[in-house]
Amino acid sequence: MGEDRGHTDRSTDEEFEVLRHVRFGELPARVAPADQVETAETDPPHEEPEQPPVRREWG
Repeated sequence: MGEDRGHTDRSTDEEFEVLRHVRFGELPARVAPADQVETAETDPPHEEPEQPPVRREWG
């Protein structure tokens, strides 16, 4: 078998950066804190559903 079977090559951060760039392209610019907006929930909170009817109550 291979002599360096137990040895694993560790990729450097620079190599990972190149691979990410190849796969995903250029990252968009960061949003400035002044351009960020706060969101608010507009949907009412979900309520628990009713208990399902018992089979004898179906018919």
